[in-house]
Amino acid sequence: MDNSIRIPLDLPDVRVLDVSKTDQGAWLIRVESTLNGTQCHQCGRQITHCHGVESAIRLRHLPLFETPVFIEFCPKRYRCPFCEGMPTTTQQLSWHELRSPNTKPYEQWLLRMLINSTVADVARKLTISEETVAGVLKRWVPSQVNWDEFDQIEVVGIDEMALKRGHRDYITLVSVPLMPSGVEIIAILADRKKQTVVNFFSSIPSRLKGSIQRVCTDMYQGFVAAAEEQLPAAKIVVDRFHVTQAYRGCADTVRKHEVKRLKQELSTAEYQQIKGAMWPFRKASDDLNDDERALLERLFTYSPKLEKAYTLREELTEIFERDYTKVGAKCAIRAWCKRVRKSGLDEFESFLGTVDTWLDKITNYFLEGWSSGFVEGFNNRVKVLKRRCYGIFDVDRIFQRLTLDINGYERFSYT
Repeated sequence: MDNSIRIPLDLPDVRVLDVSKTDQGAWLIRVESTLNGTQCHQCGRQITHCHGVESAIRLRHLPLFETPVFIEFCPKRYRCPFCEGMPTTTQQLSWHELRSPNTKPYEQWLLRMLINSTVADVARKLTISEETVAGVLKRWVPSQVNWDEFDQIEVVGIDEMALKRGHRDYITLVSVPLMPSGVEIIAILADRKKQTVVNFFSSIPSRLKGSIQRVCTDMYQGFVAAAEEQLPAAKIVVDRFHVTQAYRGCADTVRKHEVKRLKQELSTAEYQQIKGAMWPFRKASDDLNDDERALLERLFTYSPKLEKAYTLREELTEIFERDYTKVGAKCAIRAWCKRVRKSGLDEFESFLGTVDTWLDKITNYFLEGWSSGFVEGFNNRVKVLKRRCYGIFDVDRIFQRLTLDINGYERFSYT
């Protein structure tokens, strides 16, 4: 019984001459071009006067049943009768990029394997060098945004991230949300200096700059000043996430102070009754189960100050959850600030100063529920990439890898 099968090569404009095995056990498929002619590399005209062939080249192709496959062919050369000196041009086939050691289908398959993986891991799986994988990534994935892909940009999110924990080597991530879902990275900047951000904003084509309606950012003056200078028509929205992080941090500082005091003042038996209250304290009231609620009630019995902090924190969260107008939100937040000052909780003083400085931009959130939640979600993706790659510090490479992770399956899907 014959157990062989016939499989189409699926490479256009070639005929198969021979199939054999190499000494290493890989399949070697010899082909020749069926096209007659090419375009002159000087004048661009179609030329058909064949001038022989070049030496055979061998390209890596898609594996077959986990066996490596190579394509070998001799590129044809054509002489141009229209140009002075009658220069020759090598015929280019659609499935091969000049000077690449692989076929295009192979490189696209490699890139699909690289999505959510690492260069080192893909190199090991395919028994090729890391330099080969990096070369494929460089050929196919740009290191800068292609503005022609955008008709308009309504929202821009901007945030910083440290490449190394404990170091101040910040990069700046600039992204845009996509409709109905998703995020597109448009820049990774080498630092977070105002001038660096200004230079990037000024590089955006005027047709797109005019379409930007809002810039979502944290409370970093460099980002805000750059946006105000280059995008004067856009509303600056201070991200709700960073605001929430700030006032919740104040409440948590109260918790730390009070728990430390209670540990010194209460007996061991009394302290055991409130031990483990940190996570229930950090939860919203509606998310507490019965045991957690009872634990907090015992804690608040010993520390009314902590109950004030918890209540004030939840009140401000509720303000952000309500459907306020911008004016209404300003009034509600100012009233909340008055209650904080009356409470005597000094731990909230830093946040009250933040509100005084940033209230107008904070309350831009209420115009349409604008926030940069998409930025924070995207930042988590960057952190995962850093951990997966055991540190990645080149901004161009970060841009390429993020672009591949986001769009790779769409751009390099098998067709």
